[in-house]
Amino acid sequence: MRGLSVALWLALVGAVFQITSLFTDFYVYEGVRKAAWWSIPQTSELILLSALLTAGLVALTATERSPVSGRTAGRIIGIAATLAALQLAYRMNAAPFGADVAEHVGIFGSSCLYYCLPSQAKAADVLSGMWMALVGCITVAAGGIAHGLWFKEQHAVAQPWIAAEQPGMTPWLGLAGLGAVGQFLFGYTFFTFYRTVRANGVPTSWSGWLPSPHTAWLVLMITVAVIGLVWLAARERAPLSPKLLGVAIAMLGVLSAGRMAYRMYQPPFRMDAEIGPAAYLALGSAVLVAVAGCVHAGVLPTKRRTP
Repeated sequence: MRGLSVALWLALVGAVFQITSLFTDFYVYEGVRKAAWWSIPQTSELILLSALLTAGLVALTATERSPVSGRTAGRIIGIAATLAALQLAYRMNAAPFGADVAEHVGIFGSSCLYYCLPSQAKAADVLSGMWMALVGCITVAAGGIAHGLWFKEQHAVAQPWIAAEQPGMTPWLGLAGLGAVGQFLFGYTFFTFYRTVRANGVPTSWSGWLPSPHTAWLVLMITVAVIGLVWLAARERAPLSPKLLGVAIAMLGVLSAGRMAYRMYQPPFRMDAEIGPAAYLALGSAVLVAVAGCVHAGVLPTKRRTP
């Protein structure tokens, strides 16, 4: 517990505010209350990520098991919370309701469903839950930054997680990394995941980022995790033994593929939606991650050539 400063305790209190706020309503729009998790899902995911990072790093610091130093932990906590606070402050002034969707929408558009000037947004009343979230984000940011800049006498020493047996870089790990990039690139950036037709007959192309935000964030986190594991393995600093590393990557790939397959089977629209070609490429990339992880772990052994 020596590494826990007053600033980290403050950040932990802010994380409690962040989590609590996600179970409240953030807006009243045209007389209807809008829940945090569904009204601004991307922002809510960022708030949740900030809270989980804070709780995780504080717990690891308290148990002297943190893979990063106390100064770095404070910076990570502060940066994540600051990004969440900025996004939340923007959404307090630009609610994403009653907006027109631009034709042939990609990842960005003129609609406040994406980003727009606050003067172009529809008016919505901000509720106390949203203020609670903002106070939580600011508190976490202040605590993290303060711990990173001051309290040097309480900065915990990093305890890197490095397995005794290292897998090294293999072709299968490389394929897992490529699959991880592909699943997010094809599914949640500029490529067409869905196609819909409006009542006026105008077709609209969607990436997966806006229509299925919670799936998008899950796939993004899995992509970051797989790439991180592959990078650590290449540097011979992997936290898991070769077999366990492959199993972990395979499980992440299965989770990603399962979630995307569900959203292809159940598109998040009230109208008929056509599945775009990029969706199948994203799903195939996730399957590649799972298969590559299994082969690396020896679950699906490759054929050996006999001399």
